[in-house]
Amino acid sequence: MLLSIRLLASLLVACTIPFVTISKALTQTPISPSKLPSKGLKTTDRLLNQVCDFLKARQSFTVEMDITYDNVLDSGEKVQYSAYQRVWVSKPNQLRSDYRGDKRNTRFYYDGKSFTLYTTDLNFYATKTAPPSIDEVVKNVEVNYGITIPMSNLFVSDPCAAVTSDIQKSVFVGSNMVNRVPGYHILFTGEERDWQIWVSQARQPLPMKVTIAYKNLPGAPQYTAVLSRWNFISQITDDTFTFEPPVGAIGIEFLPTENVGDAAEKQ
Repeated sequence: MLLSIRLLASLLVACTIPFVTISKALTQTPISPSKLPSKGLKTTDRLLNQVCDFLKARQSFTVEMDITYDNVLDSGEKVQYSAYQRVWVSKPNQLRSDYRGDKRNTRFYYDGKSFTLYTTDLNFYATKTAPPSIDEVVKNVEVNYGITIPMSNLFVSDPCAAVTSDIQKSVFVGSNMVNRVPGYHILFTGEERDWQIWVSQARQPLPMKVTIAYKNLPGAPQYTAVLSRWNFISQITDDTFTFEPPVGAIGIEFLPTENVGDAAEKQ
């Protein structure tokens, strides 16, 4: 079935989520030595490395995220939107993301051979042949199709590469709460964005919350993801990552990234 440019653009533009933004960097007071984390976690570098090394070593897991992000209007005001995402990961070549939010409801499937983006509201889906690893497919879908999977840097082989390559300085803020649970809170300053991360004080050094501030963008919008229900125990079956079209679902073609904006302007 042929679909109009308008319908194609509506689907693909709705599925394009910028990997978010943040408010102005918080003004921090100096941290006294007594507030530094103990038990070997004496620097922000060591704490971040423990998180990265732990996630690198996990071959499969699931995680849930409650997301909020800002949209800066042309008039300068900020509007905040919310979303919920559940992710299944099986390294090196299986990934699934179910996303429900104010602006879109989509599911992304990658089984090592192909990837599929399915929009539940319209019952449309598009499938393409995929590269052979999560690292490559995450980059491929963003560059070629404008599809960003929120927090996807946590699912690749080097989870902290996007942060560490941009760090100019870091500050240990303190032991602060996420959903009433204390976590190690650190701030990383970069050239274009500032990151904050809260790390579990439990045996497993897991990200509890992440914020990203694109401080050079107009209005300095903010993106926040609260991560919960990490599960490294349950087995994930291969069919979790395989897309089976629902009854009545319509297959369509992806628009190349350079055409999405042009089509959107014609709506």
